[in-house]
Amino acid sequence: MVVMLGMERGRRLSACRLAIALAMVCVMAQAGAQSSAWKPDKVVEIIVGTAPGAAPDKTARTIQRIWQARGIFDGTVSVVNKPGGGNLIAWNYLNQHAGNGHYLMIGNLNVIISRAIGISPYAHTDYAWIAMLFDEFFAVSVRADSPLASGRDLVARLLKDAGSVTIGVSTSIGGANHLSAALALQRAGIDSRRVKFVAFKGSADSITALLGGHVDAVSSAVSAVVPHVRSGQLRTIAVSAPKRLGEPLATVPTWAEQGINGTMTNFRAVIAPKGTGAGPTAFWERRFAQLSETDEWKTDLERNLWSWNFLDSANTAATVSASAAEVEALVGTLGLRKLP
Repeated sequence: MVVMLGMERGRRLSACRLAIALAMVCVMAQAGAQSSAWKPDKVVEIIVGTAPGAAPDKTARTIQRIWQARGIFDGTVSVVNKPGGGNLIAWNYLNQHAGNGHYLMIGNLNVIISRAIGISPYAHTDYAWIAMLFDEFFAVSVRADSPLASGRDLVARLLKDAGSVTIGVSTSIGGANHLSAALALQRAGIDSRRVKFVAFKGSADSITALLGGHVDAVSSAVSAVVPHVRSGQLRTIAVSAPKRLGEPLATVPTWAEQGINGTMTNFRAVIAPKGTGAGPTAFWERRFAQLSETDEWKTDLERNLWSWNFLDSANTAATVSASAAEVEALVGTLGLRKLP
């Protein structure tokens, strides 16, 4: 009798478990159907925190062009520039649309640097991370007629007089372009707080200032200087990559080759407003995954010396969280954290 009751109880338990499992499958299927059913029903904005011509702006316009050319997304996409405040104006604009999947933004290391320094109220957890697109490195460049022939020349001059060279950066003091140069100079024995860094709204503006002789050098994303190096107007004297890049910077030594531990990587990702749901996240994740596999995208990465590194939403968020901890430590070492 005990055995029979146990068997009966087991049958009832198994039936109960089966019913629960079937219910969960139905709920998940319904949720998946709802997620896959979402699609934009109005103009989609890709927000850029710099002026036109800067590296993030170039990324947004490349996405727009390939999506339309390849039919990856047939809706209307508008690139919206919101320069100023070291991306803060753009972040404020993005977060005014909480939970709205029609708003995307090109995000990079500045998202976590600005928080670490204390100039942004937004943590990396205050956004929905859609996808990682690629990695990019930094370059220090001068005019073609500059007497500075290498990163070592720059360091030697600054060691004699830290205020003798003016370096243009974008989009703010404490931004990624500034931080990469400050890191290399600090590790070369220079008090980077005494170096004359001048902030511009975008790399295009800082390069214009360099070409006009208003600054002595610029620290920027490598893609920003590639056209000017090709034209012979600028000469890059150091890159933050772990190894040499391709043409036209193939002959440019890394900071490490010049005896300075200045290796630093910037990521380029896509963020959405906090509260963006599973439906919009999955919709855009698929579109960026398709983009990353196109020949046009890979060719563009190669042309701009960008390093392919596509990650889905979950892996992007995990990678950014790890980077945030590293940046916090670096900002503290460089003494860049602003007091409340």
